[in-house]
Amino acid sequence: MYDNAISEKELLIKVAAGDEQAYRHLFHLHWDNIYNVALALTKSVELAEDMVQDIFLKIWQKRAQFVGIERFEDYLFIMARNHIYTELKKRSREDTFRDQIKDYFETSEHNADISLLTKETQEMINQAIGQLTTQQQLVYRLSRDQGLSHEEIAEKLNISRNTVRNHIVQSLKIIRTYLQHKTNGWLLVLCLLKIFFRQP
Repeated sequence: MYDNAISEKELLIKVAAGDEQAYRHLFHLHWDNIYNVALALTKSVELAEDMVQDIFLKIWQKRAQFVGIERFEDYLFIMARNHIYTELKKRSREDTFRDQIKDYFETSEHNADISLLTKETQEMINQAIGQLTTQQQLVYRLSRDQGLSHEEIAEKLNISRNTVRNHIVQSLKIIRTYLQHKTNGWLLVLCLLKIFFRQP
């Protein structure tokens, strides 16, 4: 195992050359960050572990690209975000996955670190929602918190469906922009994925 004195650039060069020991060191350096985000989103230890394995398998397969990478954390950030985004979108259609999330909240003892991360994520999202106008907040919460369709919101507020859609689109744009300025790294990934995952 390499010690922490080795620079990231040196480590990536070794991984790119096929050094499995360097690859394992890279894995251990970044595993916790990816796993915590995946677990907070999926509520499944097994699925979160599978996601981490899949992401690092992709990293090994693409290792030849590492020589030209300036900041590996940014590279990993994008790869993990895309993979988790795709998996959540695919699995959100599965009844077993929805049941798994329900069981987690009803029966599981939450890990302290995950609970803190989830709380911090929700606080940041609430702050972002606070940047919206009163009407935008109302439409956004009816859509996200109450699960109403655009048609139901339009009827409830006596506005057109197109107006509802415009409010949602503009709200998401404002929220994402706010989060990108106020957060970074894995907290940003978690916030943006949580917003996406709640979209109809």
